[in-house]
Amino acid sequence: ERIDGLLRNLSALTGLMQENMTRTQAWQFLQLGRRIERGVQTAGLIRAMLAEGGAAEHATLEALLEVADSIMTYRTRYLARVQLAPVLDLLVTDEANPRSVAHQLVHCAGHVDQLPRDAYEINPSPEQELATTVVRTIRQVDSPQLARAYLSGDVRPLEEVLRGIETTLPKLSDAVSHRYLIHAGPTRRLAEIGTAGG
Repeated sequence: ERIDGLLRNLSALTGLMQENMTRTQAWQFLQLGRRIERGVQTAGLIRAMLAEGGAAEHATLEALLEVADSIMTYRTRYLARVQLAPVLDLLVTDEANPRSVAHQLVHCAGHVDQLPRDAYEINPSPEQELATTVVRTIRQVDSPQLARAYLSGDVRPLEEVLRGIETTLPKLSDAVSHRYLIHAGPTRRLAEIGTAGG
């Protein structure tokens, strides 16, 4: 009962933020953080349930869809028994599914592009390059091919895709933080400060 109440409150807060918060730079940072977090969590969830020795059984795939809040979308779209290839398509590569990894990555890139830049900068920033690269990578993923490899006993292709996302998104977060949020100067030891003052 407490958990239900907490979920309702969080949902209400999210709704207020989406509907009422002005689209300032603060909103861009907030949305970017949410997308990075959801992308890492979704990729990690899929990897934990499938790539790390799990079996692509009906119950496992259905549980994965339930946790990813995509079971109704799956049933509406595919009208069939839960199978690995369409599950991967829906949760990994489908940019139209707001719960998929690809959806998070595309929005990450969009939010990064909206962040302020110096007028003299011509080339993409490090964070733009990271965001663009990870979007390009996910768009090259072939879900049926991943499913065939997995079902034949080779989990490496799926694991490599998911681990790549789990590795790159924190790097994107660090790059954004370093550029926009961390303004501390280089650290100095107390003895060095005393020497400089003397």
